[in-house]
Amino acid sequence: MNNTRHQSLFFVSLPELQKLCATTVTLSSQIPETEARSTQIKICRQLLFLHQDVLSAPVLGTPNQISIVMAIPFYKSGICQAYIEKQGATVSAERCHSS
Repeated sequence: MNNTRHQSLFFVSLPELQKLCATTVTLSSQIPETEARSTQIKICRQLLFLHQDVLSAPVLGTPNQISIVMAIPFYKSGICQAYIEKQGATVSAERCHSS
């Protein structure tokens, strides 16, 4: 049997940094420490699957924080903030350029 692997090459255009917003989300302190990591991963995955305009990742070494990057218009729509609040989390830091 031939075990050759095919490599793929993708070309994408990168967004302008001035059009992006980065936020840090802190999970509720009500979440038990034993469940914090799985909740962190669940929220990240749900954000990625629900919204194509969002990039989310757990903050390494901190089981109760998530980093999120999105386009400024999506941030201003409030959709992401509403989802975060529904999960019992809060936006603890935001870095957006004015547009």
